[in-house]
Amino acid sequence: MKALYVNVTAPRMLATRVLARLSKRGAYFSPLAPLREEDIPWPPVLEPHHVRVRNRLGGICGSDVHFVQADGDFRIAPAALPGITRIYLGHELVGDVVEIGSEVKGYKVGDRVVSRTLAGSCLGQGREPLCRYCAAGNYALCEEARQQDPHSVGGGLAEELVAHEGRQFPVPDDVTDDQAVLLEPAACGLRSALRRRAQPGDLVMVIGCGTIGSMTLQAIHAIQPDCEITALAEFDYQADMARKLGASNIIMLGSDAYSEVARLTGGRVYRGRLGNRTVVGGFDLVYDCVGKAQTLRDALRWARAGGAVVLVGVNLAPMQVDLTPVWYSEVELVGMMAHGGEDWEGERVSTFDLVVRLLREGKLNFDGFITHRFPLSEYRKAFLTAMDQAHSHSFKVVFDHKGQAAEGR
Repeated sequence: MKALYVNVTAPRMLATRVLARLSKRGAYFSPLAPLREEDIPWPPVLEPHHVRVRNRLGGICGSDVHFVQADGDFRIAPAALPGITRIYLGHELVGDVVEIGSEVKGYKVGDRVVSRTLAGSCLGQGREPLCRYCAAGNYALCEEARQQDPHSVGGGLAEELVAHEGRQFPVPDDVTDDQAVLLEPAACGLRSALRRRAQPGDLVMVIGCGTIGSMTLQAIHAIQPDCEITALAEFDYQADMARKLGASNIIMLGSDAYSEVARLTGGRVYRGRLGNRTVVGGFDLVYDCVGKAQTLRDALRWARAGGAVVLVGVNLAPMQVDLTPVWYSEVELVGMMAHGGEDWEGERVSTFDLVVRLLREGKLNFDGFITHRFPLSEYRKAFLTAMDQAHSHSFKVVFDHKGQAAEGR
């Protein structure tokens, strides 16, 4: 089967960064780049608890783009953990089970599934006893997650996938393929909103209106429709989506955001030396769905005293950030990692199950998220479309593995 994967090694990452100064197109797809396309041989016999999935759709996530662009630093904390150098791309996928191992109990051939748990988690490998986090359903925090499954092959950016049955989530019949491929980013957005739930009357800000930011925004609105949401968007088409999903106010990147924050919240902008600015007053909750040094610095300064900032976006490099608002204004800084188990209306439920429930209730809406479709053979064009949002107006780029994809539109 054909599959896309990255070799995460220092020489390849360094070479790609150097070449990118001359030509991004040439750098990301050169023989020296981390991204590889290859015909991968199948395991001759499935492991007893593994399933083989033939993919229908596979989405390009921001993390996939990070890997392709060699955007990372080996000095960050996760890079110190034992890991692997070959990473199959594509955790946003929907496909059909076409083969099952001898001990598989939860699935049969013909079932439609999406990927859920992390490959190295206890739940993702059927490892017993479960660590304390997997026992609570929070597989993304698994204490053994760096012990990768050696029998897992492929991903969403491949024709097929072989993985432990514990990594799968069954897709209900009333959920379409286009909705199913978006369940994973929707689960990330929902968990972000649940990390610090908005209360009635709260003033809330979402920084970044890409897929995860938009999923977070609509999840906040679904959980607490009586809060007021302001979105910071880079492009007009993202702002239009944010309004559709529940944003009352839009701040465009490049505007005087500090003044706009003060105006919308009743706060005050103070200006110090060397262009230093901060807001007194501000939002009750800020969700940073970009995760860069500048956005996190601003998020901390745009939250009111005693408010909270939820860090949703990821930056795979050390950052120099002014954390004094955490001390001086007692702003709470909260992290978010993927999805897992949630406490919802008196019950414990998986984030994926809760997404499906809210989707059925009409509180979540994925219409318009998928903007471009490509066959796997056009992976270079697909990645460039996902990267060049200013010209492509791409939101979610997917690979159509069903043989029906026309040229990206």
